[in-house]
Amino acid sequence: MKKYIFLLCLLPFLFSCTEDETVDITVMPDETMVGADTFGCLVDGWLYVGGRYNHISSPSINFDYRDDESMQVKVWVKQDLAISFCMEKPEENKEIPYTQFSWGDETLPDGKVFITRFDTNAQVISGRFEGERVTFGRFDVHFNK
Repeated sequence: MKKYIFLLCLLPFLFSCTEDETVDITVMPDETMVGADTFGCLVDGWLYVGGRYNHISSPSINFDYRDDESMQVKVWVKQDLAISFCMEKPEENKEIPYTQFSWGDETLPDGKVFITRFDTNAQVISGRFEGERVTFGRFDVHFNK
């Protein structure tokens, strides 16, 4: 009987952990090119990491590849703060501009992205980005077509 009570007490702990809670928002994610679904950058020297905060049943990290060959990015880095920007015609091993960068309600200047991997078959895009107030940004994600 004691075994069963002990097991019943453990159940809430076994099922309370979710994948999103494993994201350490105090550390910049490693730079990878495997579709690890990671995103991180410094904005004004403060670290913002995606992968933990969902917003009204949408994924925390959203990279959408559009018919016009642009990539629209939206990443929730806090429960009430999203980073978003657009990349026109991403191509592997190329530097391209990012535009329409917003950080919450604030619009930031455009910057540049270096695409380290762009695989349309595996639907993986990886790269590094930077701008005037955004530094040391990197991502390695699966994208939606």
